[in-house]
Amino acid sequence: MSIRDPVKSVLVALAAGMAVMSYSGGAYADDTQDNAALKEQMRIMMQRIDELTKQVQDLSKKQAQPPPTVVVPPSTPAGTATAPALAAAPSPPEPKFDAFMKDFKATAGEPKLAAFLKGFYGTLDVSYDYTTKGINGLTAYSYSLIDPANPNSGYVNNGPKGTQQVGRLGYMPALSTNKSQIGYRFSHRIDDSNVDFIVQVETALALTASPGLKTSQYQQSNIVNGAIGLGDTFVGLQNAAWGKLKFGTTYSPYKKSTDRMNPFSGMLGDYSVVMGNSGGDNRVEFGTRLDHSIWYESPKFANLFSFDALWSPGANRTFDNVVQSAGSPDCNGGNEPGSGNLLLNCDDGGFGDAYSIDLKLETGGFYATVAYERHRGVNRNSDGIGANNPTYGYLVSTGTSPLIDYNTFAALSAEFPGYSSVASPPYLTDIADESAFKVGAQYAFPFGLTASAIWEDLHRYLPQDLEFQNERQRNGIWLALTQDLGSKDNVSAGWAHAGRTPGDPGGQHNYDPLSTDDSADMFTLAWKHKFDKQLYWYVDSALTLNHGNAHYDIGAGGRALTTDCHDGTNTIITDGSSAGNTTWGGCRIMGFSTGLDYRF
Repeated sequence: MSIRDPVKSVLVALAAGMAVMSYSGGAYADDTQDNAALKEQMRIMMQRIDELTKQVQDLSKKQAQPPPTVVVPPSTPAGTATAPALAAAPSPPEPKFDAFMKDFKATAGEPKLAAFLKGFYGTLDVSYDYTTKGINGLTAYSYSLIDPANPNSGYVNNGPKGTQQVGRLGYMPALSTNKSQIGYRFSHRIDDSNVDFIVQVETALALTASPGLKTSQYQQSNIVNGAIGLGDTFVGLQNAAWGKLKFGTTYSPYKKSTDRMNPFSGMLGDYSVVMGNSGGDNRVEFGTRLDHSIWYESPKFANLFSFDALWSPGANRTFDNVVQSAGSPDCNGGNEPGSGNLLLNCDDGGFGDAYSIDLKLETGGFYATVAYERHRGVNRNSDGIGANNPTYGYLVSTGTSPLIDYNTFAALSAEFPGYSSVASPPYLTDIADESAFKVGAQYAFPFGLTASAIWEDLHRYLPQDLEFQNERQRNGIWLALTQDLGSKDNVSAGWAHAGRTPGDPGGQHNYDPLSTDDSADMFTLAWKHKFDKQLYWYVDSALTLNHGNAHYDIGAGGRALTTDCHDGTNTIITDGSSAGNTTWGGCRIMGFSTGLDYRF
């Protein structure tokens, strides 16, 4: 039965009821007149019922059919009447993320999301290391002056010390995170100009250990691994015609000028073990990042030359740079005040202003550079505390040497009874500028061989009466060869040499004043296999041969783990005596490593 039948029945019943009501209401009217009026009402009512029934039927058919396809009608000539068009239902608003994905940059036609993601970059490097300290077999002797009142009388060997090597000094396996970081950079074109505002932010990653303070058994730091900003982080301005001006934290031009000559970057045997390393330990004095810096990077002139220049204000209110620079967590030069169980000062290498500059030439396969860096007022007064150099002992014994800080030592001894029995006074005037100068060259031959060479001169500007303990002045040499073996593999070999120094503070447990050869040689070999443009696997080995009192390591230069010339001596008491940091001169450190390096 169609929908028309029940609807019509209802409507007829309704009409009949109305007719009866009308008839009842006019019972006393004239019969003929009433009959005519009733018939007319019934006719009109039936006509309306038919119209309503047709409308209901049409609506039922529309509900049972799919919605018709909207067709744009042809244009109608002017003056012709047209039926009113039904308004189309508005579309739901597009999700914001979909709109973001579809939005194109006005200039490059690149999706915003793709442009945003392209700003990220990074390095993920993890290695398995197997290293030995090479201290076993060494013996620590006690030395004194033949005539205690004459520093030039010569030295006498008083026999072995009571304590020799401590801890596990042979081969030990370990995992290391090496120069790993994630960064983001972008540029913003300033309106109505050809100058860009540029930003870069980096964070160092700890992949093989939990993030935390960069603290070890031998040195303490307030810097946090994994913190945003730990890396080359800056804001600045750039223009194709005049170059880049940047403000922030960065490796200096001196360090970066020869980075390309170091095929072992981040590996055991990185050239930073010797090059730029004035102390022969884990810190690289002329290869570190400089906080609160301003630097300029020039464009390339004549398609040949470019230069970079940096200034890092010391921002230090003390005349001898014994506190951190304003706003910095660590001392300039690295480590927190008191690191290594010393007094709470920045007198283990803290400095004021720093200046760095380089000049570079590049054409075809040839590259050459000359670079210079200077640190002002480097404070090394703590080199006296616990020193084993007999000449230092003589100065202390006089009780009047202007080179020794007797007042600080006396104040500490009065405040802490027993301090004088475990410690010795710091220097008072061991503060001087330090500089580094180097010349480097590299040539890439057409048959896949790349050769690099660097000559370096490190200098500490001390007065003559402190030269006996000057270990910061020497020359250095670096030679490296890399040979490509097809498109996927290469092998590299490197040799670094640290020359003799004028003196030594005598901080080594086995310090020998009779030794005049405190040079060192490091040899490194590595093989790399590229899986693709971003990922490679490497295997390398390094050997550092320290001569005399030298104590260079094989891990300096950005690795999470360093293998150095400290034994396992440990102290549970922080007393400013330098106890616990037991260094051995002449150690022969060796290690093997294999790892993966991924870059994006």
